[in-house]
Amino acid sequence: MKQSLIKKISYISCCTMLAGAVGATAAYAVNENTSADAEEIQPETAEEEQAVTDEPQKDETVYVLADANGSTNKVIVSDHLMNAGSDNIITEESLLSNIENVKGEETFTENGGKRTWNAGGNDIYYRGTTNEQLPLGIAVSYKLDGNDIPADELAGKSGKVTIRFDYTNNKYEDVTINGEKTKIYVPFAAITGMLLDNEKFRNVEAVNGKIVNDGDRTFIVGTAFPGLAESLGTEDSGKIKIPGYFEVTADVTDFELMNTVTIATNEVFSDIDLDLGDSEATLTEYIDKLSDAMDQLIDGSGKLHDGLNELLEKSSALTDGTGALYEGAGQLNSGISDANKGAAQLYTGSDKLSAGLDQLTSNNATLTAGSEQVFNSLLDMANTQLEAAGITGYKLTIENYGETLDKIIASLDGDNALKMAQETAKKQVTEAVEANRATVEAEVTKAVKAQVSEKVNETVKAAVTEKVNEGVKAKVLEGILATQNMTVEQYTQGIAAGVIGADVQQKIEAAAEMQMQTAEVKAQADAALEQQMQSAEVKEQSEAALEQQMQSDEVKAIIAQTTDDKIAELIDENYKSKDVQDKIKEGAKTASAGAAKLIELKAQLDSYNTFYTGLAAYTEGVAQAADGAKQLKGGLNELNAGTQKLEAGSKQLYDGISELNGSVPALIDGITQLDDGSAQLSDGCREFNEKGITKLIDIVDGDLGSLVDRFKAVSDVSKDYETFTGGSGSVKFIYRTDAIERS
Repeated sequence: MKQSLIKKISYISCCTMLAGAVGATAAYAVNENTSADAEEIQPETAEEEQAVTDEPQKDETVYVLADANGSTNKVIVSDHLMNAGSDNIITEESLLSNIENVKGEETFTENGGKRTWNAGGNDIYYRGTTNEQLPLGIAVSYKLDGNDIPADELAGKSGKVTIRFDYTNNKYEDVTINGEKTKIYVPFAAITGMLLDNEKFRNVEAVNGKIVNDGDRTFIVGTAFPGLAESLGTEDSGKIKIPGYFEVTADVTDFELMNTVTIATNEVFSDIDLDLGDSEATLTEYIDKLSDAMDQLIDGSGKLHDGLNELLEKSSALTDGTGALYEGAGQLNSGISDANKGAAQLYTGSDKLSAGLDQLTSNNATLTAGSEQVFNSLLDMANTQLEAAGITGYKLTIENYGETLDKIIASLDGDNALKMAQETAKKQVTEAVEANRATVEAEVTKAVKAQVSEKVNETVKAAVTEKVNEGVKAKVLEGILATQNMTVEQYTQGIAAGVIGADVQQKIEAAAEMQMQTAEVKAQADAALEQQMQSAEVKEQSEAALEQQMQSDEVKAIIAQTTDDKIAELIDENYKSKDVQDKIKEGAKTASAGAAKLIELKAQLDSYNTFYTGLAAYTEGVAQAADGAKQLKGGLNELNAGTQKLEAGSKQLYDGISELNGSVPALIDGITQLDDGSAQLSDGCREFNEKGITKLIDIVDGDLGSLVDRFKAVSDVSKDYETFTGGSGSVKFIYRTDAIERS
């Protein structure tokens, strides 16, 4: 039917709501990565379940780094290759180069455009680069006070600024629809986010976008579906508006713009089920029903007019009826007078009944309070017995004693008793070990610090060695040049002037390198290295580097994880000790023996509960009877008062009907006016049908079949497009433009 079709078509517009969630991510990226370069973008590694297929599934993210005009500078692709079958070897097709395994040590080989991974049963996480054409192009243009302006000239300017994002869809398939070849684009939803400083941007407006202002900043999310209008054939229809661009206009002072982020995906279209069945036929049927209903309404308004005409003709019969009603009102007035006398006698009897039940009810509170006090005393003794037996965490009340005791008895039986003893022992062991966490963490920190110190010393020594070798080599070169009556400065100038040729330079460098390999020079270098390593400056550098490493998140995480592992190990060792296991067995045995006593206790409490509930039912019944008597008394009092009013009212009714009998001529005049109004209603229905319903049918009853076929083609093309680099899976594109800042 029409409603079902509209829901499916409207699903495209609902993608704009995605901007609420994805836009928040984009805003974060704009705010946090304003100075980031290509190498700082970290690929996603989200693990998602994939169905087992003949080829590996990919979860792919394409990062596009662009300048402020949208021109691509670099493309980085992050792939998660899912090893659904835990295979040792995975083969895939991919267009990427500069492949880097970002999570594991798995290696690969390439041959003829195919890549084979030595997976070892693991998923593969890698990234690479490509120069392939992107399926979606983005162009960003700028206007200042209505005139085009390059992005690099806009920084620092003031005035009315317009920023426009135009999206070009480069990916399509030729599909035959109704015998004609039609270009169907892969339906990408492009969502662009930008963040504006409210001190610089005012009066912000957006076309095809949503604006959120928190007082300090304005966040804007734009949505576009490039190529979708062309695919559906609605670009010139004027009935369905599908955004193909995003534009922001604002009054700006001292223009600056942070990075913008655009997320593009076709997944929302791939999930649409466009199996419409006979929806078109059903829609046509409902259009026909709407037309028939309007005809019936017009016919009905005509019949209303005819009916009022007939009512007007029959109004003479109404005159005769009011005369008969006038005579009946007199008889009614006489009967109500007799009823008023009987109501007074009933009220007197109910007053005596209510007084007797009130006296009986006065003893209810004493009886109820006494029985409840006895019950609570029994429960207090039971709670004391439970606590003495080591069963804590429970409090028996009148309402819960039965359910609670059943739960405790079940927990003390067989395997449950053993399980409870084990849980108690595990909790006690855990608390004891956790009490020493600070000591364990201190020992772990000491061990980690020793390992970090060794690595820091190696790094510092390598840097000092390089510096010492440079100094020693400079002195060796100086000595060699001295044998040629030449200083280092003269040698450098001679090379710059072209006086000293390349062959001489090679000989001098070779001689210097030869001396560097002599035992004497090596000894000098080693002595200088040792001296530097013992210097206060180098030691301070080492200590500072060590402290920096110890304060790093990575080292802190290692210490925390190692401490947790050690705590878990100590808990396991203590729990498995003979002493703890013996206590568990003894506790289970004691708990099982206590179950029989609790069964006896529950039977005693159930016996008293029978008496207690019976007494409560009796007192409640007496109270209800007393309340009922009061209500009866009050009701009869109201009845007595009501019959008095009724007697007075019947007199007024008699007088009113007498007046009605004289007002029938005025009623006939009113029916005449209503008859005239029904004629106007009939004429209005015909006008509504001609100017409203008929035009509505013309709008809906058009080329609906073609639109349905195009929607299905769009969905099929979307499902065919899986990844950017090749292979099965899913892909999303993230575009980031450069910020525009004052130099």
